[in-house]
Parts: sequence; structure tokens; C-alpha cells
Amino acid sequence: MDTDSEEYYIRNNWEWIKLPVNIKQKFGNTEKEYEKTVVNFSIKHQLRYKGNLVRKIHKDTRRYYDDVLNYSRQHLMLFPYHLSDIYVKGLRVTPFSYYIDMFCDLIQSEKSYDTLPNFTAADCLRLLAIGRNQYIDLINQSRTILTSRKKLFNLSTWKNNSTSSIRHLLPLQPVDALVIEPWWKVNLGCVTDDDVKSCTHDEKVIIDYLIDETCSKLAGELNCLSVHSLYQKGLIYLDVPVYDDDHIHLPPLENFVMNRIVGDYFEVLLYKLFVSTDEHTSVSELAKILNIDTELVKQTISMFCRLGFARKKNLDYDQFIIHTSWKNFMNNSNGDNTSLSSTSPKQSTEQSQKFFEWKSDLEMDSLITLADETTPLQTPSEEQKIFPFVSPSVSTNGTSIFESSTTCLSGSTQPKQQRIGFLFDSSLTAFLMMGNLSSNLKTHAVTMFEVGKLADELLGSFLHELEKIAPISNVDNQNNDEGEEQRYFVHARILQQTISFLRLNSNLFVSDDNNGLGVDLLRIESLQSLDSEIRQRLLQRNYSLLVSMAPISSETIFPPYYSNYHLGPCIQEMNSVWFKLFLYDRTKNGPPTLLLPKGYRLNKLPLSLNNFEKYLVTTWNHDSTIISSVNILLSVNDALLHSSVLLQGYSYLSNGKQQHIPFPFDKNNSEFYLKHDGIKKLCEIIDLETSCGYITMLYIPSANHKEDNEDTIEEINDWLILDLRFGIPLFDESINMNIRESIMRERLCSKIICEKRLKASNSLATQLLSFINEIQINEPSQYSSTRAHSQLSTLLPVRPVLFDGRIIDKISGKDDEHNHRSS
Repeated sequence: MDTDSEEYYIRNNWEWIKLPVNIKQKFGNTEKEYEKTVVNFSIKHQLRYKGNLVRKIHKDTRRYYDDVLNYSRQHLMLFPYHLSDIYVKGLRVTPFSYYIDMFCDLIQSEKSYDTLPNFTAADCLRLLAIGRNQYIDLINQSRTILTSRKKLFNLSTWKNNSTSSIRHLLPLQPVDALVIEPWWKVNLGCVTDDDVKSCTHDEKVIIDYLIDETCSKLAGELNCLSVHSLYQKGLIYLDVPVYDDDHIHLPPLENFVMNRIVGDYFEVLLYKLFVSTDEHTSVSELAKILNIDTELVKQTISMFCRLGFARKKNLDYDQFIIHTSWKNFMNNSNGDNTSLSSTSPKQSTEQSQKFFEWKSDLEMDSLITLADETTPLQTPSEEQKIFPFVSPSVSTNGTSIFESSTTCLSGSTQPKQQRIGFLFDSSLTAFLMMGNLSSNLKTHAVTMFEVGKLADELLGSFLHELEKIAPISNVDNQNNDEGEEQRYFVHARILQQTISFLRLNSNLFVSDDNNGLGVDLLRIESLQSLDSEIRQRLLQRNYSLLVSMAPISSETIFPPYYSNYHLGPCIQEMNSVWFKLFLYDRTKNGPPTLLLPKGYRLNKLPLSLNNFEKYLVTTWNHDSTIISSVNILLSVNDALLHSSVLLQGYSYLSNGKQQHIPFPFDKNNSEFYLKHDGIKKLCEIIDLETSCGYITMLYIPSANHKEDNEDTIEEINDWLILDLRFGIPLFDESINMNIRESIMRERLCSKIICEKRLKASNSLATQLLSFINEIQINEPSQYSSTRAHSQLSTLLPVRPVLFDGRIIDKISGKDDEHNHRSS
């Protein structure tokens, strides 16, 4: 953790008198400002009162916890489950009542369902069974009640329903089919004499047992139906224990709600753990890699398990003594491949009476006490060693985890083999989700987007879904959406071919002891949420090779992988407009191009751009669009109000033509490339033999173009270099196949070639950054709002830059003073 941050000192309980001088200066050398910051930080981060610095400042414990709960509810945060002993046992506030109050606030103010953050919405769906459609129905019912009351009492100024009128529309208790797993811990909540009177005999036995033991018990040791009933009544609360040596598996996301992100501390932590977690890394190891407190990591993974987004891997039922009412869950797992947790307690009881003869078991006491009478109470650490309880779930291969748990345990101790990381951006998940290709495929796409990773263990089912996609029918040519649907299909099919090529392909590597590596799909935007050093450490630990899709969004590329072997761009600037200008400058080849800073006003076009019929306009970090010359000045000046703009000549009279040339070049079929002046110069400045990608060429015929069938040198050079992208493209099947063949032919994944590519990439990155600085140097910005360069952004232009087709012209302030937009 950064020692210059306020969080470091607050979390480590630094009092004012002990703070360094530079930290005190941040608070204006005022102790009250520091104390105010401590209280606000503690409330926002849901810190426990005891054991933290806030206890020395905020003297009222009850008021502090009320403030935490009110802040969390107002900001729609997840219920603070790590404080359940305070809220459920001490203040009688359950997660159910917390979310009911939250929904009352939302419905009363008629806010959209999308207002709920993703994880909060998922927890509400789990506890209350209120999703998008149910919420819309509640809003409509509330409006109907409001309208009726206005008419009945003739009150036209009555704007909102009262909380009581809304509350009766909401559920009275958590859903019957709520997931409670046998390895979760049951704790006694706030129980009064009146509560006990309404309990059944079995429920009273559990309450007495928890009181006598003065500690939590595992749910699997208690009557299943009674545990669910007590939870619905709010008389118990559940802990989901996570230990240092636990290994976590992330299955495809089910029941995840894609609404919005708000950026509170716990949500940020959840997404960081999503993309960082893998089943070969223990919880304690993960905490060290991420440089995050182990207890925070445990809280996060505990929430994943509670929501059903994660499962424990290193669990074993062999030594687990389970109450007879849980046996049905085991039989469900072995029999019909249904998740154990998907069965409600009532269904569980009925099925157990129907299919199993447990007469002797049913005559037993509602609790299994034999083990407790003979075995002393264990501390959490000892209990973990003796009872590593398993989650009632089904493994991905269809076998019960009861059967495969031993394998999981033994496998977790083996050294982890590094994998290939395939880097993609959000555009790929959009294709998979918007294409309506299949419902199961959409689940995987949601996982790729929200988790930020699809691990190799899940790729089998993912590839199977991709293989099942049928081509778009050509029968209905009238359908305007057919072109887009075909585009989605092509991306999905090429993605399947690319992953199958990379995955477990021993021919990729020269080494005889390499039988091929697994592949993890990694979303760049999710990796970007990690700190640079942590991200680098994670990538180096888990992946021996990184491969990027192409093209990839320039705004999501993160800093260079200086020590990672990578088939793709090594810095984000290689996907920016700066790289285009760099290529044009070094090769003296390319279309006439004008780069304009934000805030600039273009009154007339340069001579080199004057005669074009169509132009290619690129706003900063966005895709290019083709614009007619009729509207070019208006369109460019409008775009300059909010972004820097790259303006390029595209075509004269006919429509512009483009072609993509994959590299490394096939030496047996490279006559065109050897004749093209620009490509020959390009090969001199960039090592295209050790990398892969494609060059985009733009056809702009010269005035003396001849119409004949033979390609002359002049006609070949009418093709201009437009762009160059590193990586494996997913938009064209033939180019993709060509690059895959080149990777094999040129041995691009061998260690020798990887070392050459790493050296060449670093050299190219240095040249590119020097070029950008040279263009920008000693020029104070008149136009751009900022020229700051960070690890997550590319340097913005501060003045106009023109490439006239031959040379780069750095336009000075005097040359373009008449074009400057007055402030």
C-alpha cells in the first residue's frame, strides 16, 4: 500500500501525533481535519469500530454503526456481512430488512432498477427474488396505489406513497429456496422470548444448542429445514468461512445482474479479485500478489461464495459429519447432476422421505451430538485442518465434488504451470452478447466482461458453444440486420479457431518437454483496474506468453510488458494516431493527414487535403468514420469541441479501397511487398519477422494511373500505408488463418524468437515515444485542455501536425494563429 496515501495511515491506526510532517500538511496541519477524514473513511469503508482508529475519535459506538448502515443504504452498497455480529445480533438488522428498506427508498423515489449497482442487485435477487421485471411491477403497483389515494382523498398534491404503503408490496421474508451450504457457519442472532415461542421444537433445539455452545456451528451439523426456517425468521446469521490455504474456482456467472458500477471500496475490491483469482493460487498467495490485507481478500471471496459466483476447490467431505437432512443434497449431486444448492429445504425434505429409507436416522435427535460429545471444540484454525468442508456443488465435468475432492486437494499442491494469456477488449464481449448467438454463450460472455477472465478450465464448454453456432441464413436478404449478425457470427467462429489453435498446441513451442499450454482469456479493461506493479507481477507469475486480439482499443492498452513475451503492441501508443504519424514519417508513405488538438478551429483545408471527395475522420480513442467533403469543416470543428481529431484523405472520385496485408510475410508469395517502396522502408524500421499482425493499405490512384491488367510499380505504389496493428485479427478468416500459419512457420512462440521480439519491441517503443516528444517539445499548449501523460493515457496533441504525403510539418503558432478558436 502506498505510504503517501491517507488510507495507509488510517488502516494502520496512526494517531495524529505520530503522522509524518508531509502527511500532516495534507490536512492543513489541523488535527480536526484528520479526525474528520478518519471518521468519513471508516464509515465509507465499513470498518469495525473495535480495533480501528475511529474508536478514539467517535465515542458513540451505536451512533457510529448507525452512520455506517445509513451511508451504506443511501449509497446502495452491499450489506456489511463482515459486521453481522453487530447488526444482526446486536441491532437486529438483517440483510433482508436492510434490502427491504433500500427498496422502499427506491420505489418511493421511483428510481430506475438500473440505479442498483451490480453486486447489490445480485444479492437482492438472491434474498428477495426481486429482479428487473419484478421491480417494474412493484413500481407500477405503487403508482396505482398513489393514483387511487389521490382520487379517494382528492389530494392532487400528494406526490409519494408512504413507506408503510410500499412495504406491504414487498416480500415478508427471504425466499424459500435460499442457498445455504453445509460448510457455512450458523451463528445465533438477536432472539427474544417471543421469538422462541413461535419456533418449532427442532428450531428451539438449535437455538438452545447455539446458546450452550457459545459459538457458531456448521450448517451441515444441524437440521437443514430448521436452519432455513430460522434464517427466514432472522434469528440466525450465516458466516461463509474462508481460510488462508483455500483455493477458489470461478464458474460461469449465473444470476449476475448487469446494471452499473459505482466505485465504492468493496465493489472495486470485488472486481480486482474477479480478474486475479485462479484455482491454483491460495487466498494468502493472492493477498501477497495484490498487496492487499488478507482479511479483506477473505471478505471478498466470502462474498463471492455467498452470491454463488465462486466455489472452494480444496474441500473434502470424507471427514464431514452431516446431519441426515443434508444427505439428500449429496444424492442429488451424484444422481442428476443438479447443483446441491438449487434444491429448496422443503423439496429436500419431500424427496428424502420419498426416495430414502432413513427410519433409524429419523428417530435420531434433530442434532448430531455424538461427535460433539467425544470431540473437544476446535478453534477456527484447528477446525479447518480437521473438517475441510466441501461446498455442495457439481464439478464442471459433471461428477460430484464429493468424488473429485481428493483430486482437487492433491492437484493444488502441484507446481502451477504457466499458461497463454489471450488479451481482448470489451468489443469482443459485445459481439458475443449482442449477436443472440446462444443463451449459454451469452453466459460465458457475461463472465468474460464482468469477471474479466475466462479460465482454461471453462474453455471446453465455451468452445463447444462456439462450435454450435450456425451460419446466418441468406434466405431473408431483406433483413437490414443481416450484415451485423454475420459480423457477430464471423467473430465468434474465428475466436473459436484462434483459441483452439493456441490451446494445448505443443507445436507452438520448440521445447520437447512442452506438451502445449492452457489458455486464459483476459479482458484488458479489467486488468487495467489493477495497479501497474501488481498487474505486471500477476502476468509474470501466471503467463509465459501473451497474445492480443487485433485491432484492440487504444484507450484500454496498459503499460509495456517489459518482461513478458507478447504477440501484440507493447505500449498503448502503438494503437494511437501517433503511431500512424510515426509510420508515415519514417516510410515517407501514407495519405495526407492532419492532426488537430482539442479546441482548435479549422477554417480551411491544407492544399494536400483539398481535392478529396471523402475523408477519414478519427476522434481521439475512437474508430474512424468516412465523411463527405460537403460537411467536412462542420463535422471536424464540431468534433474538436470535445476531442482531438485526425483528418485524412480517403478517396477522390471513386470509393476508397482498403486491403489488409498479414505479417510475417510469406516469402513464397511476397512479390507485391517487395515492390512497394513504403513496405520496404517499413521492414527496415520494424521487425515484422518476429511479430504478427496486419498492415492496412489504402488505394488512392495517382493522376497518371493506367487501366491495364498488369500491376506496374507506379500502380503498386498507389497503395498507401494507412495503419499497422499487432496481434491476431478476429474480423477476417483468411487473414487470421494466414497469421496462424505464420506463427507456426516462423516459430514465433519459441524462446529465441520471443527474446528477439522483446528486444525489437522495446526499441520500437523507445523510437515512438521519442518521436511523440519531438513533435510536442517546447510548445506550450494553446488548445488542448491537458498534455499530461499517465500510465493509462496517451499524450494528447498540443498543436496541429500535418503530413502532406511526404514529410511531417510541425505547424507553429504563427502559421495557424488565424485558425485558433478564441476563448
